[in-house]
Formats: sequence, structure tokens, C-alpha cells
Amino acid sequence: MAEMDTMIQEDSTSTNTDRDNLDRLLKIFNGGTGVNLGDLLVSVIEAQKIYDSTQETEYERELVDIIFASIKGWRIRKRPDMKLKLEEGKRKVTINDTRRPPPVAPHMTQRVKTFYMDPSEKYSLSSRDTVIIPNVATKSARARSMIGGTPITKETAIQLRKITLGTTVHSFSREWRKSALLFQDSSTKYPYGFQTSRCGSRALILCFQGYLMKHLLFCKQYSSSLATKHALQPTDFERRKALSGAVCDVLWQAGNQIRCCVCLHQDTAFFDTDYQYRVDGITEKLNLYEFKKFQDLEMFVKRHLSHFEHENSNGCILLLYSVILSRTVSRIYEDMGVSENDKFKLLADNEECSIPLVNLLLSGRAVPHYHNGNIIYDKDGNLLPQPLRGIKERSQVGFLFWDKGEEPDERTEIGSMLKTPKNPIWLTLVNGQYGLLFSNNADLVSDWRVEHHFQLYYYTGLLTKTYTVLTIETLRVDAPVTSRPPEEKWGHTRYTRRYRCKTGIARRVEEEKVPPLEQCILTKWYGANVDWDGVFPFY
Repeated sequence: MAEMDTMIQEDSTSTNTDRDNLDRLLKIFNGGTGVNLGDLLVSVIEAQKIYDSTQETEYERELVDIIFASIKGWRIRKRPDMKLKLEEGKRKVTINDTRRPPPVAPHMTQRVKTFYMDPSEKYSLSSRDTVIIPNVATKSARARSMIGGTPITKETAIQLRKITLGTTVHSFSREWRKSALLFQDSSTKYPYGFQTSRCGSRALILCFQGYLMKHLLFCKQYSSSLATKHALQPTDFERRKALSGAVCDVLWQAGNQIRCCVCLHQDTAFFDTDYQYRVDGITEKLNLYEFKKFQDLEMFVKRHLSHFEHENSNGCILLLYSVILSRTVSRIYEDMGVSENDKFKLLADNEECSIPLVNLLLSGRAVPHYHNGNIIYDKDGNLLPQPLRGIKERSQVGFLFWDKGEEPDERTEIGSMLKTPKNPIWLTLVNGQYGLLFSNNADLVSDWRVEHHFQLYYYTGLLTKTYTVLTIETLRVDAPVTSRPPEEKWGHTRYTRRYRCKTGIARRVEEEKVPPLEQCILTKWYGANVDWDGVFPFY
């Protein structure tokens, strides 16, 4: 071809052999009749010269490239904007084409065309073989893979910026921009986990981590103790499948199980900016995809999962926008009990996730409190001017909280809807640091007898202090009869660990000796003993 980067090298083969193989490859079109390119290609091979494609359509040139790529010995330097994908095991060639096929091949109506070749030793492809690509200007692979959708409008972009950051002037920080759902290396003890950092996106990542653990542990078609044991060592296929299910669950839940919206990033902006909107390089380039069937959502997310799991792909920002638009901006304000003029935002000044955003990710509603239901009276029994909105039903993933800076009588109330979720998975917030507690025993939240002795896995996703296993013991025995004062007569667990006492002074002395993570666990299992399995408590 006249626009190729390097010269094509050919193997010395006979004309008849080449013609037979070309005919075999071309029979994939039109029920065996093929496209009328065989004679043209044979003349190219006989003349041993570069194929001149100036008189052919762009669609025909792409078909020629596919056939060239299947012939051993035809090579060219790799290009970053490669349009063909080769799979060695299946002899499969896939080309992404956003244009409609010309009249020369009206029977090929699919936008993504797949060609299968019969396995053959003569024409096998290896990882070192490269693909012939015309040297033409094309869009990036990310832009070409997206077909359909609705370009974002300026009004929607302004709403998104205001509800997330509070203004259209400020933009996301560098930490948010490079955050995505990146898996840990498969050789570690926690290949199921996402990588996190100490930034505002950590809470969002761990919320999706909780839903991913739900799919890995409790969404198996056939469950057994052996399958549960090996669920924490998933293959790459299993964890990507679980990730796809986690993304679908969060978005579908935010849309009230009726609809949802997925935001993907394009290469060009969809509207012109003015003084009302300052460019951030992300929001104005969004393409919106709405779904009203969960099966369509699953298929779409599986095909475009790479938009959320590569570093510097703005994956967390795309997921945040998708959750907001799935719930809709107006319903989020309604959940919080505020109006658009109140200047409320889902991200704090330090870009940490707010309580409504955490509740939106966990329960599908952006309520501003963790307690059960709505509270309409204060502590003195007076009617509140506006009810305090809380969680109305059990969530899939729970939440536990502890902050040493709070006064004992003014602790943040976490309702049973979050303390006892449908799955034994809890997002934790301990002294401002997020983590994830989970168990591989599904009966932990449904059978009180399982709570006597069980194990919890604690995961943070950080480079250090990443993972540990905790053993929880809740069986109590009566305290021995002694002559100590009443405020010092604590009960005991099976391991003779004193559980929290009733008086304020004794409780304060006891709490100072307990690690913060244990304090967080004690808000759910009162008086339990926590064994760190020989690891020094790091929270």
C-alpha cells in the first residue's frame, strides 16, 4: 500500500497456493461467494510489489489488511492506533469500524466485524507477528469503541460540576484523575483487592470493592465450602466478571432498579464553553448511555470495562458521574432534603466523600444520616422543622464507624440497616480512614449462633497495612464474685477479655487500651474479643 510505514516482506510461495488460501479466507463473506478482491491480491503477489489502494474504497482496504494479516511473513511495524485485534487461540481477527459499510458489502451490517480463520500451521500467528495497517489518521481505540449514546449538554455538565465540587470553576485533583479500579497483582495474598491511596477516591473504590466481594463470595451458581475457600484467590476472568457485576449493581441500585446511566469519556468536547463553565477536560467530553433493562447494562459494561480499570483513565470520576446521573441530580437533592440553591456538594473541601455520597453508593439513596428511617423529634421530644433522613432498608453492603474525637454521649448513630446488611461485608470509617471488613460465611448476618466465633478479613488497599485476618469471639461467661467496687466488676469473654463497662470513667479508661479498629468492631459486637492473629494492631 502506498501509505504504509515500511516495506512488506513476502514468503516465497507458489501462485496456486496463495490463490487457494486467499479463496479460503474470502469465503467468509456472502455465504461463500466472497468479495471480488482475490484476483487483485494474486496479481499483487505475482508482481511482488506494494498493493496500490488509491483506487479502492477505505472499506475494501481494511478487508485487504485483514487478509494480509493472516498470511505468514507479511509484517509491518506496530502502531499505537492499531485497528485490528488478533487472538492466537481462536484464529480470530476483530476490526472496530464506526462507519457504515459501503454498497460493495451490503450484507455486513454489524459495526464490529469478526472474521474466523481455519487453524493452519502455514498461516499461524504468534505474538511476534505484527499487523499491516494503512498509515491513515484515525481516532483513538477508546473513541472508536463507543457507538451511540447521547453527548452531554452544557446544562447537565454544569449540574454535575456543581453537585460534586460546588462550582464550575474548580476541577478534580490529580489524585482523583488518576484513580481507577486497579486490581492488585495476582501473586499477592489479596488478588481480589483494588489498589487505593490516601485520597478522596478511596471511599468510592472500597464501596465498589464491597460489591465485588459480594459477587466473588456469595453470587456463585453452585456454592460450597471449597468454592468459598478459593474465592479469595480468583483468576483474572473471575475478578473481571465480579467487577462487571459490581458496577452494574451499584448503578442499577442508584436508579431504583428501573433505569441507570453510564458515562464514558470521548476525545473531543461536545459544547463550547463560556464564562459559566470552565473546562476540566472530562465533564464536557462525556457520552451518556441510558439503560432500562439490566441485561443490556450488563452487556454494555462488560464491553467497556476497560474505561474504569486503567490508570489515568479517570475511571473513578466516570463512575461517580454515572452513579449521580443514575440517581438523577434532582432526586439527590430530594434525598438530602435540600434545594439546588443551598450549594450542597457531594465532595468535601478536601475532596473526601461525604455521608450522602457514601449512602448513595451503599444503599442507592443519598440520605445525609446513617440511622434508620426518618427522625422527626429531637432528644427533648420537640418536633424538628425538617425530618432527619436515614436508611430505610437493609443495604447489600453495611457500614461501621468510629471516631475517637467524639464524646461518648454524642457518638454518631449507625442504624441496624447498615450494621446488619444482607451480606457480611462492611465499609469501615475509623478515625477518618476507610477500610473494608468482610467474612466468607454468609450466615454471619442471618444466624446468631455463627456470631459466637468467626473470622473477619480487613482490607485497606494501601501499599502498607493492607490486609489482616481478625478472629472474633463473643461468648461471655459470668464475672467471678469479688469484693471489687461495682464500677470495676466487668464481665469476661471466653478469653477473659473484659468487655466494655457501664460507667463513663471506667469505659474511658478501657477504651484507651483498645485499638480503634477494635472499637469500631465493638459497635457491632458489643463486648467481643478481637484476636489480630499475631499482627500488631495498625488501626
